[in-house]
Amino acid sequence: MMKNCWSPWYYYDNTKGGSKACAATTIFFSTFSIIYIWHCLSGGDSSQFFLPLFETDVDTTMRGAGGFMIVFYVCYIVVSMLMFEGVNREHRGLILPWLTQNMLYILMIIAFALWLQASYYHYLLSVLWTFLYLLFAAAHIYMYRCVKSQYEVIKQGQAPNIVQLF
Repeated sequence: MMKNCWSPWYYYDNTKGGSKACAATTIFFSTFSIIYIWHCLSGGDSSQFFLPLFETDVDTTMRGAGGFMIVFYVCYIVVSMLMFEGVNREHRGLILPWLTQNMLYILMIIAFALWLQASYYHYLLSVLWTFLYLLFAAAHIYMYRCVKSQYEVIKQGQAPNIVQLF
């Protein structure tokens, strides 16, 4: 279990502050991603092979993929706000949805990075972008560990002492 956390912009002495920073970070990245996806759906550029909506057709598959991603990121923003409130109230049930969604996000990042490498192995630049995506996934794994530690701190504080009487 972690005792302290860092976020992309600050070091925290406890996991409570670090968990709040993780919520703020995921809200920021989700908002930025929604803006980018909306730009692509409006006819913006997605022609670089390392972009998430590469190989989607503007008229057909981009709408479905972009719509899924927008719904996913809106849910991510909602569970991040729930987690922020759960950390403030010390309520584990409000932290658990973020842990679940973040694990799905990590798996999606890793799957996309591996697909990118497998599909474009003949481009040397794909190795760099695969590494960067895996580094991004590692940052999310660290945030997961920080929030999970705060979850465990709350769990230990709320665990009842059960005494068995004979």
